[in-house]
Amino acid sequence: MIRILPILAVLLSMLSGCTIHQSIGDNLGSAAAKPKGQDFVEVGPRWNHQETALLYVYRPATQWSMDEFESPSFNVNDKRVFNIKGGSYTWYEMKPGSYDVVMRRGLMGFEGINDLVIKTIAELSLDVEVGQTYYLRYSEIEPPEVTPQKQATLIGDGPLQLVDKDLALAELKNTKMLHKSRGLLKPRDAIEDDELERVFEGNIERSGTNAPTTKGQTTEEEWWPF
Repeated sequence: MIRILPILAVLLSMLSGCTIHQSIGDNLGSAAAKPKGQDFVEVGPRWNHQETALLYVYRPATQWSMDEFESPSFNVNDKRVFNIKGGSYTWYEMKPGSYDVVMRRGLMGFEGINDLVIKTIAELSLDVEVGQTYYLRYSEIEPPEVTPQKQATLIGDGPLQLVDKDLALAELKNTKMLHKSRGLLKPRDAIEDDELERVFEGNIERSGTNAPTTKGQTTEEEWWPF
């Protein structure tokens, strides 16, 4: 039996010089592979609140999200960091600054090449400040509930919205942690500075298309949020 995904991965690797958007191996939705992490636990005071912001990203468990076979990707500053399953959450620390967030849908993990993508489902710019906590909610069928006095401050694009703490914590308690998390995200300017430094050192690497991994950790350690 011919295995489609390995063949597709080989074809993608042959397209050198192109920016390939893909999440092969990490694209299964909750209908195919439910999130298996621990139940939601707040990070608490253990993150570096004097130098970073804290970002939660979550997706409520709805019939739509739990029946989905292919999950969308979550990309920050042109780099995919994870795919968001129904009934799941994750968190990251963020250096202060501006971030471009894009969510895409693909086919069997392939999402597009360069600016030609199958479907972009959300785009937003996010400015974060030191010591602040942000809650990004993704849901294609159920918009967040807002009070009239808070409605004017909503930031988001379509199904991806920043929501207040009370709503987020009420929904997060029904989610499980994704296996990718606990990373440190840098704003676009800092990423560009890092790349220039590697060029001058002669050590620049072609990043490819894979998301960051947490090598050296067990599955249980990856899921534990402290």
